[in-house]
Amino acid sequence: MSANPDDRLRLPPREPILNLPAAVVWLIAALVLVQGAREFLDAYDDFVVMSWLAFVPARLSLWLEPERLNELVQSLGTSGSTEFGQRLQLIRLLLADGGPRLWTLVSYGLLHGSWLHLVSNVVWLAAFGSPVARRLGTARFLNLMALSTIAGALLHWWSRELDVLPLVGISAGVSGATAAAIRFVFSPGVHFGGLGHDEAVRAIPAEPLGSLWRNSRALLFIVIWFVTNILFGAGLVPILGEETSIAWEAHIGGFVAGLLLFPLLDRGPIRRR
Repeated sequence: MSANPDDRLRLPPREPILNLPAAVVWLIAALVLVQGAREFLDAYDDFVVMSWLAFVPARLSLWLEPERLNELVQSLGTSGSTEFGQRLQLIRLLLADGGPRLWTLVSYGLLHGSWLHLVSNVVWLAAFGSPVARRLGTARFLNLMALSTIAGALLHWWSRELDVLPLVGISAGVSGATAAAIRFVFSPGVHFGGLGHDEAVRAIPAEPLGSLWRNSRALLFIVIWFVTNILFGAGLVPILGEETSIAWEAHIGGFVAGLLLFPLLDRGPIRRR
């Protein structure tokens, strides 16, 4: 025991309110910077940015199967209508170069439909991405985010092959991080207040995938997550302040990818049954 009475009265350091790992902070900063920069663009320039960075399912489909162009045109509706002409013009602008722009499988995550869309993703990223970033480290965390983002785009493309509406948002990557976090944050004895330190997070035994379904807290969270995404995606629950629909297929693709890829990137202990 210290002989200095001041040492006995010294309180432990307070945990910062926003105790986020550097990888999460820089990722959020990049997303805010991109969204803020788009505010200074006119409508046409912003559309150009969207055409180069957003993921468009029809673009990939027509690159793989050019003969489906007629099918795409027929899906636009009645020829001669105003809506048909607008959609046809959109297709011409989006598909002008005929290339797949494969980088958009990742870059779409940098764009968001609105500030509300961005804020909702940032909140989830801070909550569930932070413990994953602490456990995996910056490089493996960003790899998980990128691979989950790609998986989300591919499932979205598979379910909407000829959709010309751009897919935007980091939701698929965040869904992957959420699924990865489930593998250890719901372990017995773990409290969310103890997830703010790298060493503590890395010491938590991860749940094997086969055992995860016997963890009642993890299973309840997964059920609620899937039901919520399907309800929002089906339009059964209104989205406050938003006129666009949720690309729930992309969320599910990212979630499944994060759940399966986590053990390949994790270097922490595994819970033994």
